[in-house]
Amino acid sequence: MSTRYLESLFNPASIAIIGASERADNLGGMVLRNLMGGGYPGRLLVVNQNDYDNVHGVPCVKKVSKMDFSPDLAIICTPPDTVAKTIKRLGESGVRTAIVMTGGMSRAHSKTGQPLMYSVREAARETGIRVLGPNTIGLMVPARSLNATYAHMGAIPGRVAFVGQSGAIASSVIDWAFARGVGFSYFLTLGDGMDIDHDDLIDYLAQDTQTRAILLHIENIPNPRRFMSAVRVASRTKPVIAVKSGRVPESEWFPHELPAGLTRSDPIYDAMLQRAGVLRVDGLGQMFDALETLTRMRPLRRETLAIMANGVGPGVLAVDRLADLGGELANLSPSSIDALAELLPPYWGRRNPIDLNYDASPALYGQAIKILAKDPEVANVLVMYAPSLTEDSLQIADAVVQASKGTRLNVFTCWLGQSTVMDSREEFYRAGLPSFFNPEKAVMAFMQHVRHQRVQRLLTETPESFTDHFDDRTHTRRVVMNAVRAGRKHLSNREARDLIQEYGINTIDTMYCDDIEEVLEVFAVERRPVDITIIHEQACHPFLNLSPTQRRYKGTMQKLNSEAAIMDACRFLMEEYQKHFPESGFLGFAVQRSYQHVGGIEFNVGITRDALFGPLVVCGAAGAQINVMTDRQIALPPLNMVLARELLRRTYMFKLLKEHSLKPEEDIRAVSETLVTLSQIVIDMPDIQGLEISPLLFNEQGAVAVNIAINLAEKPGRPIIQPYPRELEEWIVLPKSGRRVIIRPVLAEDEPAHRAFHELQSPESIRYRFFQYRKHFSREDVAQMVQIDYDREMVFIANAPREDSEGEETLGTVRTWTDADNLQCEFAVMVHDKMKGEGLGAALMQKMIEYCRARGTMEMVGNVLPDNRPMLQLAEHLGFEIKFNVEEEVMDLRLVLNEPEKDWQRERLGKSVH
Repeated sequence: MSTRYLESLFNPASIAIIGASERADNLGGMVLRNLMGGGYPGRLLVVNQNDYDNVHGVPCVKKVSKMDFSPDLAIICTPPDTVAKTIKRLGESGVRTAIVMTGGMSRAHSKTGQPLMYSVREAARETGIRVLGPNTIGLMVPARSLNATYAHMGAIPGRVAFVGQSGAIASSVIDWAFARGVGFSYFLTLGDGMDIDHDDLIDYLAQDTQTRAILLHIENIPNPRRFMSAVRVASRTKPVIAVKSGRVPESEWFPHELPAGLTRSDPIYDAMLQRAGVLRVDGLGQMFDALETLTRMRPLRRETLAIMANGVGPGVLAVDRLADLGGELANLSPSSIDALAELLPPYWGRRNPIDLNYDASPALYGQAIKILAKDPEVANVLVMYAPSLTEDSLQIADAVVQASKGTRLNVFTCWLGQSTVMDSREEFYRAGLPSFFNPEKAVMAFMQHVRHQRVQRLLTETPESFTDHFDDRTHTRRVVMNAVRAGRKHLSNREARDLIQEYGINTIDTMYCDDIEEVLEVFAVERRPVDITIIHEQACHPFLNLSPTQRRYKGTMQKLNSEAAIMDACRFLMEEYQKHFPESGFLGFAVQRSYQHVGGIEFNVGITRDALFGPLVVCGAAGAQINVMTDRQIALPPLNMVLARELLRRTYMFKLLKEHSLKPEEDIRAVSETLVTLSQIVIDMPDIQGLEISPLLFNEQGAVAVNIAINLAEKPGRPIIQPYPRELEEWIVLPKSGRRVIIRPVLAEDEPAHRAFHELQSPESIRYRFFQYRKHFSREDVAQMVQIDYDREMVFIANAPREDSEGEETLGTVRTWTDADNLQCEFAVMVHDKMKGEGLGAALMQKMIEYCRARGTMEMVGNVLPDNRPMLQLAEHLGFEIKFNVEEEVMDLRLVLNEPEKDWQRERLGKSVH
């Protein structure tokens, strides 16, 4: 990911259009006309090999080499086979960014046989030029009068950025947005995304102060890891709303090789976008409806909804839609009901939704809103109006606007109809109140706000500590590595069972037998009912994609309580296995005591691995139900208990567990712990391709795994979310006190200790760190500090056992934020007041310097108050260059970590220094 030269793309002082002519159908000519028609204020130049003095009045030269200046941006509209050479010449002439509008480059091939698009990419990398496209509609920045597109109309200025992948979709979005009065800060499509991709643009837009929300149209994500890293940062500061097209295999333009156990790729995108804090919507209409509520409504204090209308019918429609979407009505307080009863006819129903009656006046609407504003149970109100012969729509709208002012209510409206209510909708728009055409759209938009707030909450929830990130799993890793070295594709049933037991997952006691005679010997010892499962090679592979015939295969016989029954069962299992899996090698029988469990509640949990998205945690129903309910849900590792419970909550089996378990909360916790453990297993051992537990049952011990299968990866892959980097842990001994301290990356679970650390600091230490006095740190403040993306930032904390032996305490912390190009990181460090003089600050800084140097960062910078003498002395000792910043009245610190290897790196660093 990189924001290199994107400022030249979005704010060019000069533009060259390559291939523009005055022909009506000429692509470059269309772009030039849009630039001129939009009032672009910068310098324009045309490059065309024909003998034109000018094109549409703009000066023209025959070759790139004949340009008398180096434009900030070049727009290429020439045939596919000319683009690579043009890119190279532009790069050599000092042009930093280019838009390639030429299409068909992924289908046209060069002489070497590779698509021309890759020749263009090679030329761009060789010369350092950044390229948007090929096959893009172009770029609009309305506030800068820049319309570098071939679109049929321009966009109006606004504070919403749109990044698409389809030119046809983008054209309709412009039209749609214009009709709704939605303006854009930036508007563009990626096209084939050969160089500049979603993550580059999201990084830029996340920092852009003129952009309040980001809209994404996604067809595919070539690099999920980079996309996830960028969008998680952006979604913390502004709403990100996405439409992902290609939801079913038939509509996928880029076919996706499905991992074992899944029938569609779309749930993977769902899981990724939710984990990133993105609101995913089903279409462009929902995108703009969600934009209305997310940008015009306050954060929701409650997720319930009060509804009022001048009639029963609209209210009923709204309630039906709310129930369909899993929403809830607000419970009106008795005082609100009594107050409304004084205004309304006796038959109004005394409940939510509130029927104001057909002839409801502007005054009645206003009074009802003021009553609800006093109700502590009401936070969100949908106000509806159906055209009436007795009242004026605009007057009622004005009464709603006036009554809403100064309240804590989130008010949004639905004025039904079309021709007679347009003025009212304009009134709401000017007042900043969201307004919708029908109850269904209004309720959907509200529930989008609810969903967005829920996914945002997941980004800052503090998980409880469950897995031990510091446990030694050497023995288990050795078992897996030995199997990999031996060329095996799976672990044996016994090895798989031992592995998950070592991680603390309960299993059913199992005896392994080579033949029927050994099974009978086991039964002779047990003398109680047993279950017998036949084991063969294919049964050791998780999430098998079975044929319809194989789905009828029966591999287990239960509750066998006599030798005759056991012999018959073993023969039957052999026949079934030979019939359905004739080429799968026989491995024996597994014998277990028949187990008692809560009837009907059987989970299927495990790990599968996608070629693009890496390992995935899956959870759903087991047994025959799994095909009927399509209950399998997905999450991305690493998981904590908060994320695991959210994954479990999305399954149908979660409802059964809550309703039928004898100990629902304990069992919910047990499944969540199992999911977190599976997540840790695949992080610890990337050679595991898949792991399946089916079923996971419940008895008096909690969750118990019955059958386990683990297969091994030919090409190990890592999660797209960087897990906890355990290899960075380091124990040190402080020279003065001799106290042993661990310096390690921060964890989300460190939030309580981190908060205590900040709140125990002296006012002076807080001022040195935050450049102001702060008395209080909220849970959300500290959650932002500890829930980090290890790909983007790093926080090392110094932890040690408390001196009173009551748990651990945080003694110091150092943090860096790194830019998208990995050129520069900014640091901040703070040590507990009682640890001053122990050398802990120096140890933390040295640890961070080594880490940033190893990851290739060019330089470390920071700001220090002039009176912070201890930090300035430490910086001098560590080799920082120190200068006084007159404008900011701080000391600027800079330390070179690595020498830049490329010209653009030197250029960027030079600008940042000066």
